Amino acid sequence: MPKTENRAYKKSTGKHRDARCFFIVAEGEREEDYFLWFEKLSKRIRVEIIAREGKASAPKHMLTRLQKFLPENAVQPGDQIWFVLDVDHWQRKSIEELRSLCAVYESWNIAISNPCFEVWLLFHLDRPIPSNIHKAKEFKQLLGEATSGGYQVERFAPLIEKARISARNADLTPDHDYPDHVGITKVYFLADELVQFLGQNR
Repeated sequence: MPKTENRAYKKSTGKHRDARCFFIVAEGEREEDYFLWFEKLSKRIRVEIIAREGKASAPKHMLTRLQKFLPENAVQPGDQIWFVLDVDHWQRKSIEELRSLCAVYESWNIAISNPCFEVWLLFHLDRPIPSNIHKAKEFKQLLGEATSGGYQVERFAPLIEKARISARNADLTPDHDYPDHVGITKVYFLADELVQFLGQNR
């Protein structure tokens, strides 16, 4: 998507800053814990979670959270803002409105899973995703059964390289940021950025 203007950056203070920050606006705790894990790999990467307010997680609420957060935190050139969301609860129209904003602001990006974030997590495993499951609860159940002891972030996050390759190979429309097909996730867009930066700065 072309980015025509960037209003999210604040003016630099002139101080040198070593770390690049990934601001994550996500729907759930599982997403937040996953991306926070990558702060451990390099001192030159920061992950800042935009806190949720109660159970409000629809796209319009995600935007409100970011707008409240930005005045108090400097977003500098090179930083990235990522909205990580699912399609299982929200109307396509509300997601499209958020996508339109991400096309305008240089630092804003979107990573959507169909139907839920657990699709992304399943791509970390050496097993195909069954084609006969379609509901979020089915993907969550499959994830819970996939490994002994269920999902644990420290067992999945180190496999991000495998996940991003598998998710990209499964994506029939890699040039689009909306996953029209069930069992597809665009979270590998964000993973590409993390892996590239971590690879250069470990």
